Amino acid sequence: MDVTKILDRLVLVVGLAAVGYHMLITQVLMVGSFEHQTIHLMFVIGLIFLNGMNLAKFWAARIPMAAVLVAGLVATGYILMNLSHLEMVLGFPETSDVLIGVLLILVVLEGTRQAWGIVMPIVVSIFIGYFFLGHHLPEPFYHRPFSFEYVISYLSVGLTGIYGSFLSISANYVFLFVVFGALLELLRVNELFTELGKIAGRYLRGGAGQTAVVSSAMVGTVTGAAVANVAITGAFTIPYMKKCGFQPHIAGAIEATASTGGQLMPPVMGAAAFLMASFLGVSYSSIMVASLVPALLYFWCCMLSVQLIAVRAKIECPVIDVNKKLIAKRLPLFVIPVGLLVVMLLMQYSANLAAFWAIIVGVALSYSTSETRPSFAELGRCLTRGAVIGAQIGIALACVGMMAQALITTGMGTKVAGIVEMLAGGSLIIALLITMCVSLVLGLGIPTSAAYALVAIVVVPVLIQMGVTPLSAHFFAFYFAVVSAVTPPVALASLAGASIAGASYMKTSIWAFIIAIAGFIIPFLVVYNPVLVLAPTDWTYGIFALIAVPIGITTLTMSIFNCALTMFSLRERLLSIASTLCVLGFVVLRQDQSHMWEYPVLALGLAAFGLLMYGQMKKRRVETAGMNKAEHDPSRSGMVNRHIEMPVTG
Repeated sequence: MDVTKILDRLVLVVGLAAVGYHMLITQVLMVGSFEHQTIHLMFVIGLIFLNGMNLAKFWAARIPMAAVLVAGLVATGYILMNLSHLEMVLGFPETSDVLIGVLLILVVLEGTRQAWGIVMPIVVSIFIGYFFLGHHLPEPFYHRPFSFEYVISYLSVGLTGIYGSFLSISANYVFLFVVFGALLELLRVNELFTELGKIAGRYLRGGAGQTAVVSSAMVGTVTGAAVANVAITGAFTIPYMKKCGFQPHIAGAIEATASTGGQLMPPVMGAAAFLMASFLGVSYSSIMVASLVPALLYFWCCMLSVQLIAVRAKIECPVIDVNKKLIAKRLPLFVIPVGLLVVMLLMQYSANLAAFWAIIVGVALSYSTSETRPSFAELGRCLTRGAVIGAQIGIALACVGMMAQALITTGMGTKVAGIVEMLAGGSLIIALLITMCVSLVLGLGIPTSAAYALVAIVVVPVLIQMGVTPLSAHFFAFYFAVVSAVTPPVALASLAGASIAGASYMKTSIWAFIIAIAGFIIPFLVVYNPVLVLAPTDWTYGIFALIAVPIGITTLTMSIFNCALTMFSLRERLLSIASTLCVLGFVVLRQDQSHMWEYPVLALGLAAFGLLMYGQMKKRRVETAGMNKAEHDPSRSGMVNRHIEMPVTG
């Protein structure tokens, strides 16, 4: 038999075994916490390297992968059989323990390279090197010397580092959520999302772009992965946008921006949201509820940007046929399992139990209609794809665990926090800007969960010490780790969008950055007004803030694109900028609740917004009347230029 077929079947068998084990463990307490993490890590290593061997183009590349796979299984098997011994000798392992520990560290680093590229293993290796050699560095980076055995124990076989909260989150929550997200393909709800997007596109200018935003947002509610989102929805939406008049780099940018928001949109927000719940010591449902308003604001900004791009390019609402029968058939396939997931989480059931029942219901529904009924082979391949993605996230979290352990044990996290506090000089805005830069830079080359975890350990405590609520501080770091996917010069979601669109990567990433501008503003607003994460200190002020923020985001976006219903005159642009400053100033600058000066400022901002939109509606009516007249005048019936080659500032 062909080796590729054998490997393909091995991946299928191991993937289904992994799904079966993780489903069973939600119902039956078979093993302890460390045993469960070890078995999970066995499956992760097996799937990573078997899948890598299966995808390898040359047989010679499979030999080292097979060797690392065997090494990983030997290491995890040794740990599984010696858990009690390893717990007792924490920090003082025996020679055999040290050899196994070194082996496991190397396997995890190589697995991370297989799944995510070279950048993250290099970053983690730097932290590991600091753990070993930091006592040779001058202050403030000096730490006391540690023996080689001590470091290896704390990084791996001491059941810390690779083990602990990060791998536990992968084993107990993330894996099954990712498998549930993979059921999208089985349920064929992508077609549903496309039809729902078409409905939005019928009534808004730039309808093809609105289709992309709506469908990507809905896919993102269950996938929680930017690049995967682009691949799932972009294959349809990007060619469709290009056909309707959007330039290729604009089409790729719209899809990249909308797909990036998938990690912000509940109920499934990716591994980083589970990490946030762990750091804060709250339930995942609390994070899910708190994320709703910021996520809606983000997608509102995306839709508004598409609308304004269409205004500039004179792209009108297309006449699109919507398949209402398909919506009626497929909507229950999406609403029932996702609704069950959300209800169970809100009722404080554990996340893994909620994912278990959502998967069961999703599979059952897939067999309820002849259109979606899969063969057993299709069901197996779908679940296996979810297992492989879950393994890729799991290996990254194991790597993050080593990085976090190095920071904690050496005290480096506290020292860096002190440096950040010193650089900030007591200024909250400077501390926020430093946190933003660190999150964005880390997110350029490593997964969102890793970038967020590092910032949460090192910098977020500084924000909390400066008076920021813990929830707002963590959301701040989380948002910038997410939007790094569309931040030049390394923007992975933009790269995927540009590839599908056949466009310039740099132009695509710059436009994605512009369209996603709300993602860079909302975190600051969350810090200064926690009402956006539904944790206000003053509900009266909070209600006004909930009114002000959408208007401020709207006028900011209009100011950038220099249009609303029509192109702005200079006076209208100044009104838009003034409204933005007043409205967002009301949200950000309130320091003393005994003063009421902010409310007149808000009133001025709202008045400027009302005046601006009144003038725009009048201009739009005049333009529409002129267009109708031109349609009946053959001498004035020219083609409308729908392309978008212009500077953003107009």
